Amino acid sequence: MKKQVMPFLTALALLTACDPDKEKETPAPETNGVFVLSEGQFGAGDGAVSIFDKDTKALTVDAFGSANGGAKLGDVVQSMGVQGTRGYIVVNASNKIEVVDLPGFKTAGTISGIEQPRYFTSTSATRGYVTGWKGPFTNYLPGTLSILNLTTNTVSSTVTVGRNPEQLLALGGKIYVPNSLDNTVTVVDEASGAVSSTITVSDGPRSMVADKDGNIWVLCSGFVTFLNVPPFTATRVSNGALIRFNPGSPATQTKLAFPSTGSPSQLRINPAKDQLFYSFGGAEYRLPTTATALPTAPFIRRSFTGFAIDPRDNTVYGGISPSFSSNGRFIRYQPSGVAIDSFTVKVGPNGFVFY
Repeated sequence: MKKQVMPFLTALALLTACDPDKEKETPAPETNGVFVLSEGQFGAGDGAVSIFDKDTKALTVDAFGSANGGAKLGDVVQSMGVQGTRGYIVVNASNKIEVVDLPGFKTAGTISGIEQPRYFTSTSATRGYVTGWKGPFTNYLPGTLSILNLTTNTVSSTVTVGRNPEQLLALGGKIYVPNSLDNTVTVVDEASGAVSSTITVSDGPRSMVADKDGNIWVLCSGFVTFLNVPPFTATRVSNGALIRFNPGSPATQTKLAFPSTGSPSQLRINPAKDQLFYSFGGAEYRLPTTATALPTAPFIRRSFTGFAIDPRDNTVYGGISPSFSSNGRFIRYQPSGVAIDSFTVKVGPNGFVFY
């Protein structure tokens, strides 16, 4: 599974001088490209991003290497964000963000000085944010939110958050950071770059989305512990949960609890922001944002290492990883969940970015 990090660890358990309110996001040009992230084999430095053209079905495997004389992205491609005509590729074990010009993927610099970076977002053409873990495996420390100057590709400042922060959300002048080895979401004020509050949720918050009504949804995986000697027996400490709250009253929460048969992951939302998607028990589930109970029947009965919905036409993309030492593939699905086609990419496809 995902590199040095993710599943096993639950088992064991940026400001610039500019006023963000005055900055405007640079719109990205309309294209038909899909960036397919492959984390690569841990320790091999072979993480890659492939480009898929959904009109022609042409696939450029390892676009960065193709555009930069065979250069390697590095060890474990974790995630990627886009701001205007630049892409920000988070390379976890290499402790960097590789910046590329789009759509050509020529290198445009590197942001370094970030320990174990995880997920990136931006709120303007000059400001970005990335979560980072701290400490050694099994003894993680409170992590960081690094505030990035995208003009100079540097870290402006860092904010201490909870342990193992994951997929952050920018909303309403706040940056919401789920701390996956705790039961909290750290809220950072974008204007001041300081922590403004901490929201208590269920154990293991990992991913967050905002729906069409402005509510925030947090998917919590729960905690599992393992014996450190064979047969490494697992014991579930707490179950997963899907939490909903309004940013104006975060203590008032709706909780949908999962059974103890697994850990939910990969919360996503459709372009209309009225349907949620998540992985659980080897399948993909879908539920409306008005739901008062979790669905019992899966949307797609398959386990994915990456999952996303194209905001341009609602096509569903799922990453398949037979192992983390051999090439993977991605499958495209109609919005109804019927498979369309599939394509081979590099090891460990774990995410999709639409450009």
